[in-house]
Amino acid sequence: MGRQRDRVVKPGARAGSTARASWLRCAAITVDTLSRLDLAFCVDLTGSMGGFIQAAREHMVSILDALRAPLGDGLRVAIVGYRDHCDAKTCEVHPFERDPRAVKATLDGLAVMGGGDYPEAVFTGLSACLDLPWRTGAYRVVVLVGDAPPHACGAAGDTHARRDPSGLDLDEMANRLEEAGVFVHALAMTAPGRADVEPVLDRAFRRLSISTGGQFHDARGAAAAMEIVDTIGRRFLADIAFDRRLFEVLERSADADVEAIAKALRTTAPEVNAGMMRLRQRKLIGA
Repeated sequence: MGRQRDRVVKPGARAGSTARASWLRCAAITVDTLSRLDLAFCVDLTGSMGGFIQAAREHMVSILDALRAPLGDGLRVAIVGYRDHCDAKTCEVHPFERDPRAVKATLDGLAVMGGGDYPEAVFTGLSACLDLPWRTGAYRVVVLVGDAPPHACGAAGDTHARRDPSGLDLDEMANRLEEAGVFVHALAMTAPGRADVEPVLDRAFRRLSISTGGQFHDARGAAAAMEIVDTIGRRFLADIAFDRRLFEVLERSADADVEAIAKALRTTAPEVNAGMMRLRQRKLIGA
């Protein structure tokens, strides 16, 4: 197959209503760029997470195969594991791979161990995610999975209650993720014996996910967590398919307002605005 020709969106010059497409200030964009999904799993690797890691080993390949079918080489997957600051190996980074079998091999090699007090080195893991070589224009997603909150977020018995050793606090971490155009989907694992998610974990994971344009999920057990991963994976595909259609409309009609775009796509204005937000965070269109 020949290389896709670059398609350029010209800037809309109309001022005034914020509903107008003055956002169309972007560089040449290819179809391949619109189909890029860089997906990083940021996972707690302390002892209590063994059930999730085993479930991931059993089901991750089929989930990734379903993503790869429509995206091909547009899909890349990385795994970042974190433990606690008292552990000899606080964080381990496994770079982006295109082959689901390579991801499975990484999962098979993960060692679930360690952990000190209740909170874990969540910010260290997320910071390592930010240092990954994300592709320009890719839909950048971190799936955060853990059963304990970050340090310095108010958990009882926190040995780093005043400041996380990373030097970051919850707001700073969330802001860095948003600035990098990363969407965080956070799975808060319900601890054994609890009827619901521990409040500090709930608050921290909600802040990290919702503020970046992602979603918060209450994962009640390893099997439920893998079902959530499967569901949000299908959501990523739907987002990418919609955003490609949205981009094509913007390319044809730089002066269209949100209502006209929604009508053209046979959808709602909130769906259009959500797609616009994703394209902005991917830096494929201007503000």
